[in-house]
Amino acid sequence: MSDDPALGLLEAAPTGEGRRVLLLGCAASPALIGKYAARYGEVLCHADTRPAADGVAEGGPVRTLLGDLPCCEERPAGAAEDFLPEHRFPEGHFDRIVMRLGRGTASVNAALLESFRMLKEGGDLLAAAANQEGIKSFAKRAEGHFGSGALLALKHSCRLLRFRKSTARPAEPVEDPAYYRSLRHTLPHAGGEIVYRTKPGVFAYRGTDPGTALLARHVPDCSGLRVLDLCCGSGALGLAAFARGAADVLALDASATAIACAARNFAAAGLPGRVLCADSSSAPPGQFDLVLANPPFHEGAATDYTLPARMTEAIAAALRSGGEAWVVANQFLDYAKPARARFATVEIAARAEGYLIHHMVLRP
Repeated sequence: MSDDPALGLLEAAPTGEGRRVLLLGCAASPALIGKYAARYGEVLCHADTRPAADGVAEGGPVRTLLGDLPCCEERPAGAAEDFLPEHRFPEGHFDRIVMRLGRGTASVNAALLESFRMLKEGGDLLAAAANQEGIKSFAKRAEGHFGSGALLALKHSCRLLRFRKSTARPAEPVEDPAYYRSLRHTLPHAGGEIVYRTKPGVFAYRGTDPGTALLARHVPDCSGLRVLDLCCGSGALGLAAFARGAADVLALDASATAIACAARNFAAAGLPGRVLCADSSSAPPGQFDLVLANPPFHEGAATDYTLPARMTEAIAAALRSGGEAWVVANQFLDYAKPARARFATVEIAARAEGYLIHHMVLRP
């Protein structure tokens, strides 16, 4: 049984049987995946991060979908298609969709909208989450869309709900949450200004994060350098590195949604940027002259105070001898102490709005 009570409810629920099932937010439960693998001909397990995807044991009917939230092939009339995901399916493709609700109103609403469209008539959606994660408000929206719903279980302040698709068209259409539509932003840097796009599911999609904006203004001359944009998000800092003369940029992030966004931004700018969906410790070792990073610092809702030590090790491993890193972080995170153990030079290059830029130079 999973340590996550919501996943536990999904694990205990009857699987039914059919041809195809899509699991959303369930990659952390081998037990759930195994139950459906025993009863369905095709089990597609979506994962939006590389660590989650690596934890799924593929084989037999089980296949992992690493990428942005899957959607229906047929988009609603008038919907923008500039940020559609790689994984798209015909209407009525799945017998069942199982959803462990995640964070983000836009992504949850998009999952609801697309689940209805991807389910066949008579198919059902199982959804579970804690009360404080918005399962009650989700239930109201889903009932309006599907016409009715049922509470299957209530335990540890978590609810398990089922919604059956009884008609081809929704009872009350849910407003398109614009999850697959991009937003345009501009970002000043040391040599001018760049244009980039974001979407829901990418860090700071509504506007440039203050830390990213600060670091962009201090990106050094990158002429001829190989640059790693670590924890890249939209790839904005990678674009800034190209604008400052970089010969090569690799944008790395554990989020497949972020990586897809960065790839689109490089392509839109006509730049040969490369992308890699991987954990921060998985960058090619010893290959980079310069690392730019605005690392996340949350594990769920909690601040992760172990991040600076782990991130410093990852950066040092990626740099060539004598390479340098520019890392922006909230001032309450201690990067200086772990950095001094690995770098010859450690200094504060800039500070503003509660952020510090740590400049580190690796020993020759």
